[in-house]
Amino acid sequence: MRTLLAAFLLGTTACSTPVVEPGPIVGAQLYTVRESMAADPLATLCRVADLGYREVEIAGTFGAKPEAICQQTRALELRVAAVHADWQLLRTDPAAAIAETKALCSDTLILAWLPEDQRQTLAQWRDWVEHLNLIADLAEREGVRIAYHAHDFEFAEIDGIRPIDLLMDELDPRIGFELDTYWLAYAGEDPLRFLERPADRVTHLHLKDMAGDGSMADVGEGTLPLAQIIIQAQRQGVRHFLVERDDASDPWASLAASLDSLRAMPLQQDTTSNAFRSANP
Repeated sequence: MRTLLAAFLLGTTACSTPVVEPGPIVGAQLYTVRESMAADPLATLCRVADLGYREVEIAGTFGAKPEAICQQTRALELRVAAVHADWQLLRTDPAAAIAETKALCSDTLILAWLPEDQRQTLAQWRDWVEHLNLIADLAEREGVRIAYHAHDFEFAEIDGIRPIDLLMDELDPRIGFELDTYWLAYAGEDPLRFLERPADRVTHLHLKDMAGDGSMADVGEGTLPLAQIIIQAQRQGVRHFLVERDDASDPWASLAASLDSLRAMPLQQDTTSNAFRSANP
């Protein structure tokens, strides 16, 4: 099966480079298609571009050289919105994580996940805050920005304090945040209201919907007011909107359906055209 998948993806490598219209664009978090990335990262990028996405967020190189991925994204006119760094590498060798981010043609490195044994106590969270604040200096010298990606566990209190509050209060202001529409709602937050709090600290927003039973859904197939959320996020300066679906049974169909829904939403504040531009209107 792996061989057949790789062969299919390789067959799409010679994809076209579409003409991009001016205006805001929408990206894909490549974790959605992680199995395809594992089979052939370069062909996967080509297929993402063919769907009409003009930006990607990288979550692992799967053995490919960062320089090769960078070259492919440039050839396809795909911007690299950010790189999700391995937490262990960021902990033990932040200079290497920053160098890899630059090699992947990105200027933003995101701590996207902490395993459970790294986030049991407030002392552990404060230790990570201190570590990230130190990294921010090193990253700034290299022209790279650091950000933290929140899920739901940051909203659960530890000794009366929510880690998300600690992070927003104590992280260096230069460190941004990547929020996720689904995980905000799953944690019990109103995404519209929560976005008002960090204001210009949020630089990246993952777009995924929530079904009536609380499970994940493609954009436009659930209950979240995503059009309103996106418009507000634009006003607050969010620069990167990235479609993601962690558990899609058909990841490619999920990416296509979410992009179609976004194209149909009246997202432009002046209502003259859609906010999201892509290669295949």
